Amino acid sequence: LKGGEFKDPDLILSLPLNLSTCVGLIEENVDVIKQEVGDADHEMTIKALESIQKRYNNNSPMMKAPLQWFKSDPFLPYLVAYGDDNPDKELVYAVGVDPVRKRVTVAFRGSVTPSDFLTDATISLERQPNPVKDLSVDQSDKIGIHKGFFNYLLKPRKEYGGESKCAEIFQHVIKLFEDEDRKKNYKLYVTGHSLGGALSTLFGFYAASSARMEGTIPLPISVVSVASPRVGDAAFQEAFYHLEHQGCLRHLRVANKGDPVTIMPESSGIKVFALMSPITYAALKFSDSKFEEKETYRHTGIKLLLSKKDQAEGDGTEQQQQENGDIQQYRISYSCKKYIKEEVNSKKKTTGFNILKSFSKKDIPEVVNHFGDTYYNNLTSVKDSLSEVTLNDLYLSHASSVFSK
Repeated sequence: LKGGEFKDPDLILSLPLNLSTCVGLIEENVDVIKQEVGDADHEMTIKALESIQKRYNNNSPMMKAPLQWFKSDPFLPYLVAYGDDNPDKELVYAVGVDPVRKRVTVAFRGSVTPSDFLTDATISLERQPNPVKDLSVDQSDKIGIHKGFFNYLLKPRKEYGGESKCAEIFQHVIKLFEDEDRKKNYKLYVTGHSLGGALSTLFGFYAASSARMEGTIPLPISVVSVASPRVGDAAFQEAFYHLEHQGCLRHLRVANKGDPVTIMPESSGIKVFALMSPITYAALKFSDSKFEEKETYRHTGIKLLLSKKDQAEGDGTEQQQQENGDIQQYRISYSCKKYIKEEVNSKKKTTGFNILKSFSKKDIPEVVNHFGDTYYNNLTSVKDSLSEVTLNDLYLSHASSVFSK
């Protein structure tokens, strides 16, 4: 490492790795870690761990026990698996267990390496069989998935006997839910930022598709994506909707207004090329009248759009006054507009931010709106307003009554 030798490296490689050991390792190696990742990322990591620690302190029965019991507390969150064998060329993930909130969580790393960014930029659509075609005869036989994300998560790997990363992670999850108590009382959550958000959306979709048939994982599976780009086409969006409507899958998609990544990609590589070539466009349109629709990306899930007053003034968002006088705003909508509840659709506009609607400076996307610390600050500022709202509440009011309170 740049900052010197990492103390007690064997501890970080020993699984399961609990919260207490993790915090201790960070405190012991603070200078080395700061040098490696930078002050901002280090500070954000500490804030996240402090938040987990606070939640644990408030809920764990062991906090009333003597201090020496802390490190062996069975209620401590812990890491059970991670995949970073080839972090410069493959996705990185971790699987953890939270005994307090009774969750198994799969987390995906966002874009860090050149390979990650190349994956983001591979915007052609990979056509794959629709795994939930049986849920509705009106669905397409195939769904379109962002080719870069497909390759990272779902493409068979020759060196692993044809096993994909998705299958590798799924085996870790299935093993955890072989425990009867966990299968009865726990739920699976999937999360990630940016590229990680896209991968979490895709993994959640396929995990729910498999679990509804095989019963290996309790449903619903919940995806919480942050700053995610679009993942698939309209057929993928509709398949995703049917899993939601069956009570198999929930998705909270958190986006900052003005985050350029969350409004991309709009179209596949074929459509982008066709729009630059009138002859190509005419030929494709002639061969398939629905060509444009099939080559257009769509988002999924319940969208939580975060914005400040100067970004969203007058657009119908909820507001929360902060101590410093600023107003942090948010808006909630459902991505699959074909199935938005009629009473909700008639009351308020549910479309998201569109850069083409305005050329004013406040509406121009900025990269800073994609950073993790910006999301952390924006989410923190609306925490009180949303603390009593559950994801089931949002589905009941915006999308589907299948999820009960």
